[in-house]
Formats: sequence, C-alpha cells, structure tokens
Amino acid sequence: MVIGNSDFLSKRSGGFTLIELLVVVAIVGILVSLAGLSIRLAQPSAVNVLQAKIQQKITSAQNHSQFYNRPIRLLFDEKKIQVLTRKESLWKPSQSLPALAFGSVTVSADVDVIEILPNGFITRASITLSEGDDTHILKSIADER
Repeated sequence: MVIGNSDFLSKRSGGFTLIELLVVVAIVGILVSLAGLSIRLAQPSAVNVLQAKIQQKITSAQNHSQFYNRPIRLLFDEKKIQVLTRKESLWKPSQSLPALAFGSVTVSADVDVIEILPNGFITRASITLSEGDDTHILKSIADER
C-alpha cells in the first residue's frame, strides 16, 4: 500500500534545485574568501621580517665578539647594516658576518655605529623601521625596569 503521491516523490528525489545549488556555491565562495584573507593576514610584514633579521644580526655579532674576544662594529647606512671587524688597526667588513640589506623598508638609527665589545658592552641605540603605515622601533639594549 502506497501512501501519498508517488509522482511527487519521484520528482523530488531526482536532484537538487537551482536555489539549493546557488546557496551552496555562495557559502563555498564566502568560505574561500575568508580563508584567503586569513592566510594573507598570517604572513608577517616586511618590517617584522627585517626587525627579526636585525635583532638576529645584533645577537650574532655579540656572540662573535665574545667568542673571538674582539670588538665588532655595526655600521648603518640607508640601504644596509654592515658588520665591521678590526684588522691591523683598520675596521674592515667582516667575511664571516655578511651585510644585511634593508630592501623596501626604510631604516634609520639614532647612531651611525653600534659598537659591541667582548665583555658584553653594546652601544645604546634606537633603530626605526618603517614601510607605509607599519613602523617598529628596535632597541639595541632592552629597557631596564
């Protein structure tokens, strides 16, 4: 015994309606756009990447200075930071610590040279990195509290 209209059941089970398909496509489109936005936001900016590289360069120079018991200088110009070591009373670019180019990020420091001594002394400096609206300030010495 069949209850109900069998024609209605056969038409309904044939597939999806156009409205159902459009709703699914719209939902998938929204999810894909949100995923793309979150991936873009998760990438660090050029300023953040350069800040990490400069901090790493300062730490490497400190380690190098202490390991070899020699002073090191970090020379800032508008395009790069150059590591200098003393050889025969002259300051020359380091062969083991290459220069770090700034790329598209604008970098300025309140000093031209940061000196690092083997005993742990480092020149107090404030380094400003900026690109567009993104600006960060890096200090060579952490503020004492």
